[in-house]
Amino acid sequence: MNRDQVFISYSHKDKGWLEKLQIHLAPLQREGTIAVWADTAIKPGQIWKEEIEKALERAKVAVLLVSPDFLASKFIAENELPPLLEANKTEGLTILWIPVRASHYRRTAIAAYQAAHDPAKPLSGMSRARQDSALVKIVEAIEAVAQAPSPPSPNPSPAPSIVRVQPPVPPAIQNIHGWSASQVQALQSQTAQALPLPVEFQEALKDGGQGPVMVVIPAGRFLMGSPGDEPERQDDERLHGVDVASFAQGKYAVTFEEYDRFSSATYREILQDEGWGRGRRPVINVTWFDAMAYAEWLSQQTGQTCRLPTEAEWEYACRAGTTTPFYFGTTISTEQANYDGNYTYGKGQKARIGKRPSKSASFRPMPGACTTCMAMSGNGPVRNTTRNMGAPNCVVSATPILTVPGCCGAARGTSDRWGCGRPRASGASRVSGTSSSGSVWPGP
Repeated sequence: MNRDQVFISYSHKDKGWLEKLQIHLAPLQREGTIAVWADTAIKPGQIWKEEIEKALERAKVAVLLVSPDFLASKFIAENELPPLLEANKTEGLTILWIPVRASHYRRTAIAAYQAAHDPAKPLSGMSRARQDSALVKIVEAIEAVAQAPSPPSPNPSPAPSIVRVQPPVPPAIQNIHGWSASQVQALQSQTAQALPLPVEFQEALKDGGQGPVMVVIPAGRFLMGSPGDEPERQDDERLHGVDVASFAQGKYAVTFEEYDRFSSATYREILQDEGWGRGRRPVINVTWFDAMAYAEWLSQQTGQTCRLPTEAEWEYACRAGTTTPFYFGTTISTEQANYDGNYTYGKGQKARIGKRPSKSASFRPMPGACTTCMAMSGNGPVRNTTRNMGAPNCVVSATPILTVPGCCGAARGTSDRWGCGRPRASGASRVSGTSSSGSVWPGP
């Protein structure tokens, strides 16, 4: 049976809230945009429990009107929630819950799912005008999910004979410090094949969109820190070997477009761009707690575990086997980055007046791009959770990078990051790398 309708689960003591939601859904039902079912559709003479079971089997979206009475309902807890939660795990059913009244939902399975309205502001505590505004946004969220393509149904034809193929084995950890681009790219391809994953991939979001572009980073060993003769080196940047397990990392800095989607979905304040521009530009003014919340939301949307990168993972991915202060060499110029060319590093030359950085297909994004450095893993307690991709000894963590590549200098090997802030006149700082994917990880 196809899942093609919206199932509304509620306590009869909250029937007034059901009626308010149905009023807002009525235009969509009348146009045939979506089909909505609640137990008020059961006709006299029908066996009500059987009708509910049929409706549960057809549910593509489950809307839960959560209140103390909803959570206290034995029928809901035993007959409606279990099949809905199971269908969410196995068949892609989407669960949207609405806090109609304040409740102790955090101690229930519902807490794991994205609310369609801010749980801190239940509808019952709002004026009628604000309730209508909130219900409009809720209905828009229901419509977007209900109209999204459904996952393909399992093929009912007899299963073909099973041919057991030995999966590729991920490469063992090797010391990649000083490797060439072709060497690390080959290692990256071998790791991606063993997972199995493309070298670059995107996870589908539950709301119908696409997550950030992720890049597979192979396991390896490298020297973290900097040599004693490197210009502007700090005393705590001692060289030391570090082993890094394979993981996946965001290829680009998180953009306003991506972060605004999260803000809208979680009813957060839309951040100001301060005149730098929005869209595909890196987001600014994000706190460490905002970054953690974004990663948690992304985890809920993708079904994977997303977190911020560790200090070692960040430098390892930026270096991509290189040993110089920048992944492209020992110094930097405005040919490679967008920064104040009057300031130099090492033996770099000052820029000519009016000189603009050229576009480069090899380095994306360019160092010193703009805006704020934020949410570095050293700036708070990082939950270092990962997700197992099924390959032996190979762990992949989806890691959104909420830092702007290249505008921080790292006292590498420590949690200290200096020079962070809005674009400034002091030019691009010395870093271990610039792109979150490094200079050679993504391939061509």
